[in-house]
Amino acid sequence: MGNLHAGHISLIDIGKKTGNSVISTIYVNKLQFNNSDDFKNYPKTLDNDIKLLKEHGCDYLLIPDNSILENIENIKAPAKSQKLCGANRPGHFDGVLTILKRMFDIVEPEIVVFGMKDFQQFVLVKDFIKNNDLNIKIIGGQIIREANGLALSSRNNLLSKENREKASILYKVLKDIETNKASISSDLLKSKINYLNTHGFKVDYLSSCEEESFEECFNIFNKNLLVAVAATIDNVRLIDNIVLTKL
Repeated sequence: MGNLHAGHISLIDIGKKTGNSVISTIYVNKLQFNNSDDFKNYPKTLDNDIKLLKEHGCDYLLIPDNSILENIENIKAPAKSQKLCGANRPGHFDGVLTILKRMFDIVEPEIVVFGMKDFQQFVLVKDFIKNNDLNIKIIGGQIIREANGLALSSRNNLLSKENREKASILYKVLKDIETNKASISSDLLKSKINYLNTHGFKVDYLSSCEEESFEECFNIFNKNLLVAVAATIDNVRLIDNIVLTKL
């Protein structure tokens, strides 16, 4: 959706390694916003975005206007989209999959590259491609972080300097959970939620779940677990996650 940073550029780099031409799209998709102020305030830096893409070897750039939404097929995301980010953002992933289907129809990609910061989105897109027999390979790009651990996000630019530093606590919490994964439990997560609350966060969720279904799970001895968090600070909603390898 633009306002590009090193996280986005890392996806371009992955695309270049495939040997294919690389196509980026920039479009702030109103279908995936359930808060009109969030949509209106989403940072837009198109001139700088174009410059960055040129510098890093992107071959083509698609910048659609709102006519892309005309006669669009509305996609209904599966039930698991209503967990994690979908629980308090009704219709969000419907909007994501709807615009991606239109983009796929226009571009006809052989390969698509998505960042893993939004792990839920990655899984839903992967499932959508598989369930609709689309001849597309999906690659996940690892989370790129600032020096203090904060996951790179366009929304970081909306934070004050003080809160940008404070926001790094999210990753510190995830890493502490990883350190204590042998004793992961709902009580451990509750204690971390309380900790975040005392540091000025409003926590949407902090969840330990299965990687594919997003069903709550603490059985680290049998399977990898996804620990995902969404929290608001300074009226800016941030997400992050970490995958805990099974013991």
